[in-house]
Amino acid sequence: MALNRNTTRALQRQIDLTTAVCQERLLATHVRHVLALVDLVSPEIPFDSALDIYARILRLSPEQARNVGSRALASIGHRGGLHEAEEPSVELMEDDATDREDARAAAEAGPGGRFDAIFGRVRRRIRGRVHDKLRDRINLATARAEDSLFNTHVENALIFARALSDEVPLHESVDLYLEIMAVPEGYSDVVFNRALRTVADDTLPPLAPARTGGRDAAAEPPLPTA
Repeated sequence: MALNRNTTRALQRQIDLTTAVCQERLLATHVRHVLALVDLVSPEIPFDSALDIYARILRLSPEQARNVGSRALASIGHRGGLHEAEEPSVELMEDDATDREDARAAAEAGPGGRFDAIFGRVRRRIRGRVHDKLRDRINLATARAEDSLFNTHVENALIFARALSDEVPLHESVDLYLEIMAVPEGYSDVVFNRALRTVADDTLPPLAPARTGGRDAAAEPPLPTA
């Protein structure tokens, strides 16, 4: 834990409650974007494959993918009027040697090549213009999802800061959130800075307006006169 202090029982309970709230908000964000992706790629790609695509591109753990898939299926079931007892279960693709090789290729390919690198089996089934349009839709949808998840992380970090503000400084609360949620290094730095920037905008005096032409008045001294 990132706290540099003994954690009281009351503080630990507040941390646990706030963690649960933040996890639910992240899950809701994932489900919203999975459902959007499923709608975008239907009928070319079935639900299970669309979920697998989403989980791999967004780097979800198997447990996260199952939770997201189950919640998304439940939402689809409710749309169709299914009752809770009738809701189907989700089965993800097995992580066999081929899938692991695809994942390694995707990491080397970067965002632009993720679809082709990870989903060679889909590529072989769907070719030509249909494949290109499908790939573009998936790349756009997952980019939108990643941006939405980033915003959710920033909002969650601020929820943590407010919940613990009586006992924990702002920067420690945000660090604690990032640690509990296992936000990757690098990505976590951006979330940390954005969260603190949000607080700064709300609490600090506003910055002086920039000069006409886009340069700050203090950025460059005036030229000497002849």
